[in-house]
Amino acid sequence: MELTTLIRIWCHDLMSIIYPSVCEMCGRQLVDSEKAICGHCYIDIPFTNNHRIPFNSIEQRLIGETPVQRAASWFEYRRHSPCRQLIIKAKYFNRPDLARTLGYMCAEKLDSDGFFDGIDILIPVPMHWRKQARRGYNQAEEIAIGINKITAIPIADNLRAIHGHKSQTQQRADDRYINVRNLFEVDHPGELQGKHILIVDDVITTGSTIRSCCNAVADAVPDIRISVLTIASATGI
Repeated sequence: MELTTLIRIWCHDLMSIIYPSVCEMCGRQLVDSEKAICGHCYIDIPFTNNHRIPFNSIEQRLIGETPVQRAASWFEYRRHSPCRQLIIKAKYFNRPDLARTLGYMCAEKLDSDGFFDGIDILIPVPMHWRKQARRGYNQAEEIAIGINKITAIPIADNLRAIHGHKSQTQQRADDRYINVRNLFEVDHPGELQGKHILIVDDVITTGSTIRSCCNAVADAVPDIRISVLTIASATGI
């Protein structure tokens, strides 16, 4: 074994002792084969498996002006579920690494079932530049990076948020859609002509934000095909 390899292994082992990786849900120390979530917590995650269900609840939530080819969420985002902390940490606690890991794990699961077959481009739901400057990153983009590591599907930034908007958290469904209507714009639409894109986000609640993204892309590129993937789908929030 080369000296550089030995040094890298030694440094990894030393860092694991000083800063052990722990489960993001329960705090238990992880073993080498685990990523972010320990085996005990992983089996308790409320996975939807809705990528295997035709016209599933996510596709129904996205019914609107723009047809969606397929849509799925990895797990349910429930009010009192420990896995809710995965999304909160990735989004609000300066954890782009966790968002990336969630994207990687989600893609690892769905890729084996062919969910990504035929997808040409990943497009993360964009964040207005002021908001992204405050947060330091866009969690949807980090999730897309994780998905790319499994699928090798390129990530594009053709979709842009042209102005800020109020938080969606405490708003009713109708108000959510009004809040994000005409929020997004497509740059260089010719690059997307004839493509099948996958819009990526962390959580879908009513679907207002993602529907607005879909409408903006479809208006700019009429021959585009659109699918959607989120890490979680909100229930009982």
